[in-house]
Amino acid sequence: MPHQAHLSQAGRLVAHPRRERGSPARFAALILLWLGLFLPVLVQAACQPQITQVRMAPERAGDGQRPTEGWQTVTLPDIWQRHWPGFNGPVWYRVDWQTACPAQTVALHVSGMAMAGQVFLNDALLWQDDSLAEPMSRSWNVPRQWLLPAAALDDTNTLWFRIVAPAHLSPGLGSVMLGTQAQIDARHQGRTRQRDLYAFNLVVSLVLAGLFLVFWLVRRSEHAFGWFALASLLWSATLSNVLVTTPWPFDNSTTWARWNIVALIAYCCAFCMFTWSFGNIRMPRLAMALWSLSGIVALALLLMPATDLYDASAVVALVYACFFCANCLQFIFHAWRSREPSQLLFAACLALFVLIAVHDVLAHHGLIDVPSNHGPISAPLISICLFLILAWRYAGNLRRIEAFNEELQTAVQQTRTELTQTLQREHQLEADNIRLNERLRMTHDLHDSLGSSLMRSMAVVNQSRQLGGEQFLSILRELRTDLRHVIDGSSDSMTLEQGTPTEWIAPLRRRFTSLFDDLGLASRWTLPPEWSVHLSPAQLLGLTRFLEEALTNVLKHSQASHLSVSMQGEPDGQTLLLSVEDDGRGFDVEQARHAGIGMQSMHRRIERINGTLLVTSTPGITRLSARIRPDKSPATQAG
Repeated sequence: MPHQAHLSQAGRLVAHPRRERGSPARFAALILLWLGLFLPVLVQAACQPQITQVRMAPERAGDGQRPTEGWQTVTLPDIWQRHWPGFNGPVWYRVDWQTACPAQTVALHVSGMAMAGQVFLNDALLWQDDSLAEPMSRSWNVPRQWLLPAAALDDTNTLWFRIVAPAHLSPGLGSVMLGTQAQIDARHQGRTRQRDLYAFNLVVSLVLAGLFLVFWLVRRSEHAFGWFALASLLWSATLSNVLVTTPWPFDNSTTWARWNIVALIAYCCAFCMFTWSFGNIRMPRLAMALWSLSGIVALALLLMPATDLYDASAVVALVYACFFCANCLQFIFHAWRSREPSQLLFAACLALFVLIAVHDVLAHHGLIDVPSNHGPISAPLISICLFLILAWRYAGNLRRIEAFNEELQTAVQQTRTELTQTLQREHQLEADNIRLNERLRMTHDLHDSLGSSLMRSMAVVNQSRQLGGEQFLSILRELRTDLRHVIDGSSDSMTLEQGTPTEWIAPLRRRFTSLFDDLGLASRWTLPPEWSVHLSPAQLLGLTRFLEEALTNVLKHSQASHLSVSMQGEPDGQTLLLSVEDDGRGFDVEQARHAGIGMQSMHRRIERINGTLLVTSTPGITRLSARIRPDKSPATQAG
């Protein structure tokens, strides 16, 4: 076989030798790449400081020296109240650790020390709080980090923590972490960020408290705004327990703890009042019982011994937290029934708040494994949501008020227009009434004055068939004068001043006496020397018109032969009686009153001058008796 026949087989071994040598090279490259990527991680893990043991022991002597006995193993974070109930410290924590790379820089992070403490690296003091005695510093929620000096490190090292705190303030040591500076910085920033969220929550609560306090001062009827402002202020006081580093304004941490739990109680009560007011829920007896019971509990917490404060505070906080959640659930049910939009939104916020609170409580007690709680971020967000809901409701109230004001303004304008029209109609009616009254007055005056003059003139003409020019002209002048008096509304034929009764009646007596004498009618005038009561000029004028009409009627209708005019005062001293009596044929009083204008005119005239008129008539005697009382109103009109 020629050699070419074996070339295809030989080529696998000889013709392309690079393919056979390529696989090991590729494998070696992958190994180098893997080492390049993960070797630093492996080296860092190998050099990571490792905590080997954590122990604690009480400092019985209280001299600041480390205990030599009583050490027991614990797990951080730790509260020593669980191990030695009632022990007031100090307590030492010993954290043993080691590193495989002594030359590496090591950093330390501590989440908190309750309440104050000192930190030692091996035997050297690394850091301590400003005050280890009352009023002591409050480092329980202050994360701290240190870069440990390399010169003080060995292969095996010990961190010593001396913690000082009263037993009732949950004393102990938080979590401890050792690592590189980058690791510790990341951990410290996370803890600091959480503390900043608490500070943001505090600022938001204070701003909302001030804002809604102003809203409530502007609109006192909006009780929900006032309760929300109070609740936000009390929540700020409660939240300050997480942020403050000294017990100021108090002189010790115990007093601070007492007032902080009292602020928490008051916050729960104020928030309940806010939800009830927001939902228009009326429970006055429950509210009174809540505040009364809370006052008793708060007083007990302020006065009880410090040794019982830890357990009592835990029980009170749990009870009020349960009551708070129950109130939130009750409002959610109420909002679901009412279907009011703002209440439904508020109920949704409360539901989210309750879920987050339950989650954080379970996480705090280790019942669920979560890296952090959500309270610091959720609380300000929910507060802002509540602010928006209340602002929405406030804006809605303002819109309703503006709409009501517009409706009220329209109604006022409409009412004003209607009132103007009514006043115009009343003015027109009053003007028409004045004209009618004036016509009526002129009618009565024409009847009483001019009619009387005409009647006298007719009697004179009838009595004297032959009248000279002067006599006829005198009659016409007298008629003209009476007509002028009617038009002017006054009369010169009478004395309007009081004078005496004789002076007042003299002009009228002179006119009628001569006529009576010509007709053979005997007249008798009986008048007192002085007025028994004081009459106004208007009453005198009215009385004159009445007497004119009465005497004219005697001439026209009575056919009498004797006439008597008398005036006298009544026994009460407040009434004047004027009587006109004749012995004529008489008349039907009721028929005359309804049929004739003269009788009606006399009655109305006497009534207008504060008097009464009594008319009696039988054949042979007719009497008109007018009783006048002094007029107390200066505006009386005689016409």
